[in-house]
Amino acid sequence: MKYSWFELLAMGVGACAVVGTSLATVSGANMGPEIVGQVLILLALFGGLHYGRKGAVVCFLASTSIYAIVAFSFMSGQLAIALELFLFRTGIYGAVAFAAGELNTHLKYLFVKLEHHDYVDDMTGLYNSKYFSKLLEKQIGEFDRYGSKFSTASFTVKEDLFSPLKVKVHNRMIRDIGNTVIRNNIRGVDDAARIAGTRFMVLFPKTNLEGAKIATNRISGKIRSYLDSHGLSTEREETIKTEVLEYPPDKDAIEELFANLSEITSS
Repeated sequence: MKYSWFELLAMGVGACAVVGTSLATVSGANMGPEIVGQVLILLALFGGLHYGRKGAVVCFLASTSIYAIVAFSFMSGQLAIALELFLFRTGIYGAVAFAAGELNTHLKYLFVKLEHHDYVDDMTGLYNSKYFSKLLEKQIGEFDRYGSKFSTASFTVKEDLFSPLKVKVHNRMIRDIGNTVIRNNIRGVDDAARIAGTRFMVLFPKTNLEGAKIATNRISGKIRSYLDSHGLSTEREETIKTEVLEYPPDKDAIEELFANLSEITSS
């Protein structure tokens, strides 16, 4: 099963549950706020499932804000009841958004691994170069059909930095950089891969160069913080090399990247 199918299935089940509970409240005294409150569960669910943890936070805040406006507007004469309902809904939105965000974070790569084991890097659990080349090919095709721009970013940690470390510690740190640092600092719609050694890449769909650079600087800073916390000095700028490209402005460079990844996977 692909993650996108799981996402649709989860949203379908959620929609059915919302419709069922909404129908049960039609005759209630606070029908308006309750129906809106039920529908907003879908917003929290979608934010986490589709955009990951960051999307879950944004949609949780949006759901609680919208419900607060509706509840206190419709029930201005019953402030105690409105506050009680608001707190109850806040708890529900928080639980749904948190669960959905965690599902996105942990299941997205797992589904690909279950379907195609050779598409996932065994050390980090991220995609490997073989699958990343397929993702690039797909994004280029989507631009040709729909004009959807995208960006890529590469992160290469200088290998010499890990030379003094034992192999076990070296491998653990590479795993943590990919599986924890990078994965936890990208959106659910972004795709991350370990290309080889200490080189990682992230694909940012529907993102321009400026947005990708902001994300890249944030991720690079998190990697530096992680390395510093483990006693590895990152004072030199070349310790972590980054490169950000946007398609189509950097069309030639991205197509060359795709060709190089294809050569790696075919060799």
